[in-house]
Amino acid sequence: MNSAASAASAPALLPLRRRIPTLPISSSLFRRRPNNRSPSQDRRLGSSLSLERLRRSSAAELRRLADAADEAFSDLRKSYRVERGDLIVFSCRRSSLVFVGNLLLWSLAAVIAVRVLVWIGLGFRWRRWGFGEWAAVRRRDRSLGGREVVVGRRKSEGLKVSVNPLSPAKSSFAGNGKIAVEKRGRRREELPKWWPELSPSPSPSPAVDVQREELQREANRLVRAIMDNRMSGKDYRYDDMIQLRELCRLSGGKISFETANVRDSFYRAAIDFVLEICSRATQTTVKVQINGEDVRTFISALADNIGLPSFRAATLIRAAVAARTRASFLQSWALEAQGKRSEALAELLKIGVIHQIFPPEEQSPEMEMVASGIKKNLQADQRKHLLTLYRGVCGAANCTTVAEALDLRS
Repeated sequence: MNSAASAASAPALLPLRRRIPTLPISSSLFRRRPNNRSPSQDRRLGSSLSLERLRRSSAAELRRLADAADEAFSDLRKSYRVERGDLIVFSCRRSSLVFVGNLLLWSLAAVIAVRVLVWIGLGFRWRRWGFGEWAAVRRRDRSLGGREVVVGRRKSEGLKVSVNPLSPAKSSFAGNGKIAVEKRGRRREELPKWWPELSPSPSPSPAVDVQREELQREANRLVRAIMDNRMSGKDYRYDDMIQLRELCRLSGGKISFETANVRDSFYRAAIDFVLEICSRATQTTVKVQINGEDVRTFISALADNIGLPSFRAATLIRAAVAARTRASFLQSWALEAQGKRSEALAELLKIGVIHQIFPPEEQSPEMEMVASGIKKNLQADQRKHLLTLYRGVCGAANCTTVAEALDLRS
């Protein structure tokens, strides 16, 4: 009974559950972890991601392009067929034609872009390494009467590139160079002092008008004959020059050649003819004439008859005189070295006669060109010996310009 009462009084036992302690969950676990990277690292990471995306897209585009090219090539290979023996049928998909057209267009654009980039790159390289500050190198052309021509470009460093190899270097100040160029330009526009004044042709009277027209037609026929001979490979004849000048003098008219080059070539031949006539004189004081006219009047009037400007004609005469001077000096020394004194003096006499009739100006570019050529072939003592011989045969006339031609200026 005691056991039953105790059992009745005892509380009912429930199954025990193990309680798990609940820990507080902090919201910090769900927060973003702090970023310890610097802004530069973020930029590099973003750049690498961008490059990766660009690489993947480029690779995908190249694969797509390769597939399109393969498909178009396969389609074009099967695009034609022969039917009924001689009928060729061409058929292809529109995408193939579009691919070919785009390929040609983009190829052309790529070529143009490459050329532009190369041009820009070369220009940048010239400027970066000093190639951009190049100055024009000018030299005087003896065949053009000492006219300055550009023969190349050279880098200018502080000093202006000399326009003449014999002249001293000038300052890079632009004003001095401009003044020097203007002075040279004015000198080229001035006629030499020996250039004669040509009297204007009188107006024809009615009585001789018909005769002058006939002389003009004869002069035109002579010019055509001269041109025909020249086209056939024949040289200009001195008789034709004399006859042409006579016809133009009597008719008071002018003639014209087909081109300016032919006109200048004819006038150069006339200058050589005149200088050859002058070289035959035995004394420097002899008055040389051609067909009753003074040689100066003949050659200057002939330039007016053929329509050659006086400045251009004077330039050609200066150049021819300089060439004759150089050739005669070298020939004279060659004869002197061979012991042929008389023939050497005859060559020097030719120079004296030519300089007496067509005297060069002092400090002229033509004589500087002669001096630069002779100095390369003759020593200083040899040039002094030639000057002594020249004074003995020609006297003191034009010794200043002759000394300049021999580069013996005091």
